[in-house]
Amino acid sequence: MVSDIDVIWNSLKNEEATSSSQIAIGTSEEAPSQIAFGASKKPAKPKREVASIITRIGQPFDIDAVSADDLAGKPLKCNSTTPDCGSQVLRSEDLFIVCDSNSEIDGAYVRAFDGDSDDEDEEVVKENVPPQEEVPSTSWRIERVAKALKSDDALSRTETLAKLKVTIDALLASDCLVAPPLNYPPPYDDRNIKLNQNLPLVSDLVKPQLLLGEGSGHPHMAEEPGVLEESKPRKLELDSKRQLQTILSVCGNSLFRLIGDVSEKCRELSLECLQSLLLAGLDFSRHIPYMIPALCARFAPVIYDKDLEVFVEDMDTHELYKRGGATNRLDRDGLLSHGGTFVVIEPNEELRLELCRTLNCLLRGVSAVGAQRALDAYYADIILLLQTCLRDPFPELKVEACRLLVQLLRIPHMVQGAKYFATGLARSALPNCRHRNTNVIIASMDLLEASVCVPDRAKVKGAGTAAIADLVGFREENVLPVAAFYDSRCGVSVNTLAELASHKNHRVRLRCCHMLSYWLVYLPDRYDHQQRLMPYILSFIHDHMANVQNEALHCLEKCGSQYESEHPDDVVERRQFGVDGDETVDYGSDLPPPFDGRPSLGARLFVRANCGRFFLAMLDELSSWRDQTRARSAELLLILAVYCEEHLTKDFQHTLNSIAKAIGVEKSSRGGSDQLETLEKLEKVLRLTAKFVDPEAYLPLIVPRILGDNDSATSNSEEGSHSEQSRSSYMTVLRSLIEGAPARSLVQHFADLAALLSSAGCIGPFAGTRAKSESLKAFLGLISRINSCEDDGQFAAYFDTEGEKVEFQSILKSAIGSVRGFGGDAKVVADCIIGLSKLSSISLS
Repeated sequence: MVSDIDVIWNSLKNEEATSSSQIAIGTSEEAPSQIAFGASKKPAKPKREVASIITRIGQPFDIDAVSADDLAGKPLKCNSTTPDCGSQVLRSEDLFIVCDSNSEIDGAYVRAFDGDSDDEDEEVVKENVPPQEEVPSTSWRIERVAKALKSDDALSRTETLAKLKVTIDALLASDCLVAPPLNYPPPYDDRNIKLNQNLPLVSDLVKPQLLLGEGSGHPHMAEEPGVLEESKPRKLELDSKRQLQTILSVCGNSLFRLIGDVSEKCRELSLECLQSLLLAGLDFSRHIPYMIPALCARFAPVIYDKDLEVFVEDMDTHELYKRGGATNRLDRDGLLSHGGTFVVIEPNEELRLELCRTLNCLLRGVSAVGAQRALDAYYADIILLLQTCLRDPFPELKVEACRLLVQLLRIPHMVQGAKYFATGLARSALPNCRHRNTNVIIASMDLLEASVCVPDRAKVKGAGTAAIADLVGFREENVLPVAAFYDSRCGVSVNTLAELASHKNHRVRLRCCHMLSYWLVYLPDRYDHQQRLMPYILSFIHDHMANVQNEALHCLEKCGSQYESEHPDDVVERRQFGVDGDETVDYGSDLPPPFDGRPSLGARLFVRANCGRFFLAMLDELSSWRDQTRARSAELLLILAVYCEEHLTKDFQHTLNSIAKAIGVEKSSRGGSDQLETLEKLEKVLRLTAKFVDPEAYLPLIVPRILGDNDSATSNSEEGSHSEQSRSSYMTVLRSLIEGAPARSLVQHFADLAALLSSAGCIGPFAGTRAKSESLKAFLGLISRINSCEDDGQFAAYFDTEGEKVEFQSILKSAIGSVRGFGGDAKVVADCIIGLSKLSSISLS
């Protein structure tokens, strides 16, 4: 019985000895190559004798080559010293670093590590086993570091973390054991989305290629290689990695606990140590369940309401909103104001940024070793943590959180979790799109694009496309929330996309153009959103930056190619017969910049098919009370005139009235060059439209309003009659149409136009000053256009009979007399008389 108890006791001692891997570093006469962390005043004494089969004392620490029972008490040996200093530096086989072999360490650090630890095993002697090599008392084990990290003395914890950080960095620097940055590709790659000629729809759901190399050329991809790129992995030095793994295994829980330490310096150093260990590509599977809660505990809690697809920080307010209370939805509060309260657990904003970077290092580490599935159980916790960072007032933290969320949403095997949070994350990014910091805005647009494009293959759509309605501030017509009667802010909708499209920073506009281009080309359900997004992509064509213009034009060309493939019946006849418009019209001339020529057929058909929904609303915006809105509406109308051509005239009566009203607003505004530029753009629209429209279409609409006919009174008139301002505006419209119309189309209507413009109502003594001036300019423009067709004989051929010549001569004499009686600009009057005299001689010849 006594022998059995002795056997059990000895086995327990051996198990206790094997539970602590002793990694000894010290100075000794027998082992001069070992690094001394400090000289001890206590005499060396033998520690213990245990059963061991280790015969390679002093060689590199190979944890896989020995059993667990052989690890107790083994010292590490340093093989090299730096030639330029007296300090000994550890290589890949060393654990701790850089200490002068003759230096003394601080008293607090000596108290933490010197002497025997409380958990030392008693000596065990076995028969027929050679004694283990003696370890000096100055040597210490890694367990003592973990114990020092739990010390009540903040100074001791800080110094321990500082030396541990230096050690970890040295081991990483020895072999460059750093995980590459995250670079997951977007879910829809332009090299894999191909047009299906046999089906009416484009096949958008081709699985993207995951193994990407450099030079992909994708505008939304980073240039550095992705984490999934096939490459020959570097051969790592096993000893450094195993020593780092030992540090993680022994000190990991202590480092997690120090994330919430009362000392700010301890929190900072613990995060730095964890970041270095995470980037080393170690096995973190056993430590993730402890690390994620430790990180989440430093941020305010948040929940996700899947029914409304919003993140909730204040549950009481959210419940009030769901019951129909007079409050706004929580995600909309940030759109109206960037103020409000934000619950902070970690008071230091720099440490909150380091917490987010630690999570980034974790994702990089597990991606580098292909162990992303280890985070599946904590995906929701990570999303909620990062969403809290989006509301943080620190701009750099917002940027870091957006970048990390983008990568999380693009991990292929986590697409189910990404679908669950896609709409909520897209809505959370909208308030940051109105931030004052440009980097925050760009990072938020990256997150908005990634969340909207999360593939929902079951429904053939983007999982977050519901947030596009929030992006453009859409609200159903004649629908007002009940809460708006109690709080006016609840009835306000913000068009965030319009603010991004007109942002003063060109980087924001370019990124917004990239985002819209990606959605219009690659979203599976893009057909539901094309009419909402197209006005903004068209407005970028008139941007003053060339790269923004080129991106918008390239997007429309891509959309046009897709339209041609999806609607072959619309283009096949035009392609086969070569008939695309009126042959007598020069479509490629007099186009505004940046157009070098006529747009492609597919692009024109694409724009025409989707502009009907917003065209009338754009016409109403031409008379807006805001100068910038009127200017942008005029620019958009000019771009539509290029793409729609003669199809723009299907509602020409509304177009003319809206443009005339806008011209009146611009003339009456007491502005400077901005109003003149808008007025000039409106005149360009009329001149460009006149190429495609015969005068017979617009003269019956304009002439009664110029003459002041009450039967033609519209909402633009005063008390059933046209005012002088209204007549002057319509005269400007007529002048611009005459200047842009082909001469051959004006010849047939010259007599009517000359009689109108030289009548007493236009340049007579009772006409207003502005009406007289515009009439005379229009008359001069008409004469110039008619004289331009003299060489072709078109004007002379029009008067075939003597009766027509006599009638024409009578009109010319009356016009010359009316012009001579005009007391306006003498130069304009002289030019008109010269032009009329020339026409008279032509008609008589």
